[in-house]
Amino acid sequence: MYAILRHAFAAALLVAAGSLPAEAAPNGAADTAPADTINFTQYRDWRMHFIEERQIQISAELAVKDLNAQRRTALERQKAYYDFFAAMPAAERDRLFRARFDEIDTNHDGIIDHDERAAWHEKQRAFYDRPNSYRRQTASER
Repeated sequence: MYAILRHAFAAALLVAAGSLPAEAAPNGAADTAPADTINFTQYRDWRMHFIEERQIQISAELAVKDLNAQRRTALERQKAYYDFFAAMPAAERDRLFRARFDEIDTNHDGIIDHDERAAWHEKQRAFYDRPNSYRRQTASER
């Protein structure tokens, strides 16, 4: 189960890294950062919003009655991943989000800048574009 969750988590991060906000949303004086950077609070809030949105999207797609079995299985796997994070205690979720944030924030200054986002996106693209990736296998089955 954890292997599936790890794969789903990694797939979601690829999507997430490509769609991290280009501008940091103002979140109060303590969270003020230049417009093209993201601090941990903004990253965590964005991740939580992304999880909520994906839960809604997946539930809507699962409600379709004529969904083929392979697609339904893939969606159920994704749903389990997002439900896992949504149900996780906030402190544990923040610990995991912080670990990923620190992995993206390569200079460890507490801010993800444009270059770090671009580097993370390329790293994820390389990982998921490999021939034996779960994402590639799932796409070929559709």
